[in-house]
Amino acid sequence: MATAFYELRYRAQFFDTDAMGVVHHSNYVRIMEMARVAWLREMGVMQLHIPHGPMVLGVTNLRVEYRRPVRFDDEMHVRVQGRLEGTVFRTQYAIWSPRLSEYVALGWVDLVLMKADSLQPTRFPLEMRAELRELPWSDRWPEL
Repeated sequence: MATAFYELRYRAQFFDTDAMGVVHHSNYVRIMEMARVAWLREMGVMQLHIPHGPMVLGVTNLRVEYRRPVRFDDEMHVRVQGRLEGTVFRTQYAIWSPRLSEYVALGWVDLVLMKADSLQPTRFPLEMRAELRELPWSDRWPEL
């Protein structure tokens, strides 16, 4: 498995923006999701993200703190870290703007593993639990 800290670079597209020319608040969630999926792919656990597989990940909690607006064509660096806490896979996001030289948004998402056919929560496979619990985690988030 890869390290917990992952970074996706994304450039704000025209369709991300609203009538004010800034990234619409709902699109931050989509951009964070893109980073999480890319990170899971890198870790080799994409079988948890296939909608027609035996297991899926379900969001149980989502929070976004918006700090500064991002405009069309701005580059964003979406940083992700995560760890398993009990049956919840907790993820944190920090979106950095090189243009502004600061974090423009922070996000927190809790996920649970569910059986795809019934959408009932289930435990992560034993070998995966050990790996997810050992992912590096910084309590000082976002990393500066």
